[in-house]
Amino acid sequence: MAKIKLPAWSIPLLLLLACVLSFGLLIPWLGFYWDDWPSIWYLHFLGADGFIEVLASDRPLLGRLYLLTTSLFGESTISWQIFGFMARWTSSLALWWLLRLLWPRHHQQAAWIAILFALYPGFSQQFIALTYSHVFVVLTLFILSLATMILGVRKARWSWLMYGLSLLLSAFSMFTVEYFFGLELLRPVILWLELRARIQNKRQRLIKVLVYWLPYLGIMIGFLVWRILLYETPRGEVLLFNNLRENPLDALLALIRTVVSDVIAGSLLAWLQTFNFFNLVDFGLLPTVMYAAIVLAAAALFAFLLYNFRHPGTDDPDQQLDSSRSHGITLVLIGIFGLLVAGWPFWSTDLPIRLDFPWNRFTLPMMLGTSLILGGTILLLTRNRLLRILLIGLLAGLAIGLHFQNANHFRREWNAQKALFWQLTWRAPGIEPGTMLLTSEMPFEHYSDNSLTAPLNWTYAPEMKMPEMPYLLYQIESRLGLNLPDFEPGTEIFEDYRAAFFNGSTDQVLVYYYAPPGCVQVLDPDIHARLPQKPKHISSAMPLSNLDWIIPDPEVPAEPPAHILGPAPDPDWCYYFEKADLARQLGQWEQVVEFAGHAFQLDTSLYPVNAPELLPYIEGYAQTGNWQRAVELTHESHTLTFRMERALCDTWGRIAATAPQSEGKSAAVRDIYDQYQCDSP
Repeated sequence: MAKIKLPAWSIPLLLLLACVLSFGLLIPWLGFYWDDWPSIWYLHFLGADGFIEVLASDRPLLGRLYLLTTSLFGESTISWQIFGFMARWTSSLALWWLLRLLWPRHHQQAAWIAILFALYPGFSQQFIALTYSHVFVVLTLFILSLATMILGVRKARWSWLMYGLSLLLSAFSMFTVEYFFGLELLRPVILWLELRARIQNKRQRLIKVLVYWLPYLGIMIGFLVWRILLYETPRGEVLLFNNLRENPLDALLALIRTVVSDVIAGSLLAWLQTFNFFNLVDFGLLPTVMYAAIVLAAAALFAFLLYNFRHPGTDDPDQQLDSSRSHGITLVLIGIFGLLVAGWPFWSTDLPIRLDFPWNRFTLPMMLGTSLILGGTILLLTRNRLLRILLIGLLAGLAIGLHFQNANHFRREWNAQKALFWQLTWRAPGIEPGTMLLTSEMPFEHYSDNSLTAPLNWTYAPEMKMPEMPYLLYQIESRLGLNLPDFEPGTEIFEDYRAAFFNGSTDQVLVYYYAPPGCVQVLDPDIHARLPQKPKHISSAMPLSNLDWIIPDPEVPAEPPAHILGPAPDPDWCYYFEKADLARQLGQWEQVVEFAGHAFQLDTSLYPVNAPELLPYIEGYAQTGNWQRAVELTHESHTLTFRMERALCDTWGRIAATAPQSEGKSAAVRDIYDQYQCDSP
């Protein structure tokens, strides 16, 4: 096969291609997630300089970084997603440069490891772009501090300038985000390797290493003193020393088990995820076909390009020292050490490192060690260069495929979240300020009640003035017994939201639940008390719910921020349901029937997923005298959903008590009461 002599910028472009294929394909259909929502809300209501206050309590330097980036990228979801993968690309580019500086004759391995680093599959939160773009910026600066350190210890014209810059980058990255603090212990190892060729005597080399490392050690000690003794922060408390002091043996054994387990999870298990194909069944035929095409195309493309790569000015790659097994051993040993030091910011605070959300954010410091081990292991497995490159291509293709699956999951969650807020505004065009919304079992992985409180306030109070928030969203299972002590009326609720706060009580509550593809249900204890299949805690919370807090005809109906969530979708089943449910609340029965007429002209395969959505229409038809249609929908609802009898009996109890008297009413009520064994009115 003919070799292609690629230009010097070929590897940076290859790394960029890896990031685009992994994180860029679905960017137009992605949005804001998790902590992104509060951040973009602060930006909108406080301006970019507001982050100085917002992040002052835990990461003050990060507030300065947010000030810069939010001024540039504003409130655009696309801009943040692009910046997110570009920040990841720059971190892999910095690593490629570092490896080439450290091992200038092993440029092929530098490319392989940088690609594996860019595609690391243990971290799944890349699409929470506003939040983690800053973390990757800090990671880039940390790696650059290692590279400039190497330049600083070399006898070059600008060596002291590079060394000073390295110290500055080290301090900035450490005090901005503490994730990479443990990796600072790699510095003496890198210094040892860098000085090996120039200082043969090991004792002299060790002394030189310590001399160069001492200023960095001073920065580390300064950070620890600041973090543990001087600065109160809501971040995780350092518990390790207390645990060791109280029960040394048990604490030490638990620590060893944790370290071993987390290292395996962050390295081996992270990459084994790419071979898990069972999740594909949830995505449907088209995404599965796309996944297969992306994996195969990416694997073939990367293998082809890497096989034909020949660094300018070198001999045939098959004759180079890149295949050296000793280099593979070096990479593996350094990688293992990198993993063993990476997790200390989390092991010392008892924060779990896992591969599920949100804990896989703590695998970020393990990207470096894992990539070194994997690159070294491939060198040790075989001497055949083609086989090595095929392995790299296969891993690249599988990792890109996993990231595509993950992006598709984020896409679906963004759509479901947009639907939540549009449906909520259709059902509740306005909500009285001071209202708390309670829900349970939210259908999201990458949103919390804390994050969704921001768009809730943005939607219903677009002109609010900081710092008091008029609305709060709580997921019951996350808050019960903590911020939400109980379900007793009159319980005061206070929530600190960094630069804002909510002050309310359980006397002013709306309870809802949302289980897509079903519609948002705002619950009335007089109507929905015996609905089947309610999420956990909903029954206990429902007595607090009072629909009087809904403002049905505000001067300006609430709308989600269209420049982020897009324009209002076309009327669909849930649109008509929410409008009909609001009309039912107001006793506007003719409007309920009108909405029913529109709804049932749609694809009727939509409504069986949530038969309780038929209840407003049953009541509307009954109240307007169409008893035949009311009975038909009642039987249909009972057929579609298990244990609907009690909710249907409650509905017909209201109909019996309030609908105008007629012959049809008596027969219909008697028929329903007999068939579903309802208690006599």
